[in-house]
Amino acid sequence: MSLTDYDRVAYPSQPIRQTHPERLAAAAVLLDAPYVPMARARVLEIGCGEGGNIVPLAVAYPDATLVGFDLASSAIAAGQGVADQLELGNLRLETLDILDAGPELGEFDYIIAHGVYSWVPAPVREALLRLIGARLAPTGLAFVSFNALPGCHVRMALREMLLHHLRGVEGFEARLAGALSFLELLISTLPDNTPTALAMKTECQGMLKRDPRVLFHDELGPVYAPFHLHEFVTDAAGHGLQFVADAESLWWREELFPSDLGRKISAIVGGDHLGLQQYLDYVAARFFRQAILARTGAPLSRPVDPARVRALWAAAPAKALTPDPDLVGPTPVTFGIGESELELEEPALKQMLHRIGQNHPRGVAVAELPPGSAVEEALLQLFTMGRVQLASGPAPLSLQPGERPIASPLARLQIRQGQLEVTTLDHGSVRLGDEAGRAFVTRLDGSRTREALAREMSAFGQTVTVAQVDARLNQLAHLGLLAA
Repeated sequence: MSLTDYDRVAYPSQPIRQTHPERLAAAAVLLDAPYVPMARARVLEIGCGEGGNIVPLAVAYPDATLVGFDLASSAIAAGQGVADQLELGNLRLETLDILDAGPELGEFDYIIAHGVYSWVPAPVREALLRLIGARLAPTGLAFVSFNALPGCHVRMALREMLLHHLRGVEGFEARLAGALSFLELLISTLPDNTPTALAMKTECQGMLKRDPRVLFHDELGPVYAPFHLHEFVTDAAGHGLQFVADAESLWWREELFPSDLGRKISAIVGGDHLGLQQYLDYVAARFFRQAILARTGAPLSRPVDPARVRALWAAAPAKALTPDPDLVGPTPVTFGIGESELELEEPALKQMLHRIGQNHPRGVAVAELPPGSAVEEALLQLFTMGRVQLASGPAPLSLQPGERPIASPLARLQIRQGQLEVTTLDHGSVRLGDEAGRAFVTRLDGSRTREALAREMSAFGQTVTVAQVDARLNQLAHLGLLAA
C-alpha cells in the first residue's frame, strides 16, 4: 500500500468528547429511542489515525469491543504500539481503505467518523455512508462530522487564495511557511469595516492558532467539501440512515427552548425538525456539523419531554464561589463553571449544581438530584448553554482513591513517553507539566500504599507527607485520572 499524506505528516490524534458513545446515547435518551450501554457495546471508528480517540475508549471500557481502521499504515502502527503496551485485548486496529471495508468488520452499536467525510472524494463519501448503513446495528448510532454551509463559503474563499498562492510549492515545511505568511498578510491588510473582510480576517486568525498539521491537511488538502445539512441528510437517507441531532449541545437549544427566532423559523418550515436545523445553519452561517445518525425508522419521539433527562448523568466543573454557600435558603450563590459564572437563588437548583460539581468529572445520576420540573428544565438549559454535559452513564473513573491508588494506564504510558498532555478517563485531556507531579502519576500502578508513595516522592528534594499524598490524589481524581 502506497504512502498517504497522513503517513508523511501525521494528523494530531486525541480524544474528541463529542464522539463519545455515551454522549451519543444521551441524544437517544432525550428522544426516547433505544440504545446499547457503552459498557458492552461494539464500537467502530473509521479514520481512527493513531488511535487517540478509540484507544482511551478501549482503556476505559474493558468489556466493550472496539475496532478502528485508517488508510495511513504509519498511524495504525503507532496506535497498535500503544495498544500492545497497554495489552488491550478488546481493541483491533487495521490498515484499511474505506472502499475495501465490508461485512468482515462486523456489526456495531456505535460508528464514529470524525474528520473524514468532507476530506475524501465523492466515491469515498458514498462508500462511507454505505458502510455505516450496512454495519450499524438496528439500535445503533453513528457520528459523522463534516464542513457545513453556508459558513464554509468563507473558508472556501480563503482556501482558494491559499492554493493559488502556493501553486508550485511542494513539501510540508515550504507549503506551511507560505500559507502562514499569506495568512499574516491578509490579517494585516484586510479592513475591519466590511462584514466579509472581517469574517475572513477572523478565520485567518483562527487558522494561525491551530496545530499546523491541521491546516496542512484540512484547508490545504486535496479535498475540502462543505455541504448544506439537507444535502447530507438526503445522501444519508439513501443508505437507510436518518438524522437524529447534532452532537454539539448548543444546537438543541431551539428544539428544547424555542426563542422568537426559532418560532419564526418554525412558522416558515411548518414545524419540521430538519427544516429548523437547516435554517438555523443559515442564520448562524454555520461552519461545521457533528451529526448523529440512526437507522431510518428508528423511533424518535419529539417534542422532548424534559422528564427524560432523569435517565441521564450530568457532569460539570461547578464550584461555589460564594464563601459558606447557603444551599437550603434563598440567599444567592454564585457558581463558577469553567470560565463562566452563574448566580442561583432557588435551593433545589443550588443543591443540584453543588452536587454535580462535587461529583465532577464522574458525573451524577440526574435521578438522584432534587425532584421537580425546575431542576429538569435548568439542567437542559445548562446543557444547551454548554455548561453541563449529559451522558447515558458515569465516566468510568474513581473519585475516592483506594488504599493502593491506580492512575489511568494510558496516562501513565503517555508520561513515560514524554508527553506533557495526557488523556483523562472522562475522554478529555489535561496538561501535567510539573516533573514531580508526573513522576507521582507514573507510580500509581496499584502496587504502592500512600505511605510508600510519600517515601518515594520525598526523594525529589523535600519531605512529602501522607496528607500531601492524599491532597494530590484528590486533585488527580477530579482531573479524571484515577481508575475505578
